[in-house]
Amino acid sequence: MNAPPPRPRSVIGFLDRLVLVAFAAVLAAIAALVVGVMGLANHGFGQELTGTAELLGLKALATVIEGTPVEDIGAMIRQAATAALAIWLAPIALVAVIGETMGKTSWMFYAIGMALAFAVAPMVMSLNILAIVLLYRALLGLLAIGIVAGTVYWLVAGRSAAG
Repeated sequence: MNAPPPRPRSVIGFLDRLVLVAFAAVLAAIAALVVGVMGLANHGFGQELTGTAELLGLKALATVIEGTPVEDIGAMIRQAATAALAIWLAPIALVAVIGETMGKTSWMFYAIGMALAFAVAPMVMSLNILAIVLLYRALLGLLAIGIVAGTVYWLVAGRSAAG
């Protein structure tokens, strides 16, 4: 027996879904950040953090890491916000939007999709070839971050994506 076609969502249903998706994306970003920081700490990456920030074009952030006072605190805040948005939220949002519009409810879609998005996003965002080489060393960590973020998103919102 064929299932009836899905009914269009009401405006309230759409807004509810939008809030749920945003909440799930924020939780996924927090989980990704925690896993990323833990991975960096466990592999002694702190010594190279200043160089990494400079390679990624975050000169003001690198200055703070070194302990030198920053003349333009606004530049540091803009750089940190841009990096957070590009590296943590963009891959999650991209996969979430695709999954929501296509009605994907599979854990595998979100976990693998976000793993690939996290692995590729920093390479796409950076034009510095040295930063890309450095990121190849962190590829496994980026894949793990994506799988965790995808799993968290799927647990909160992805299982009920309706397309």
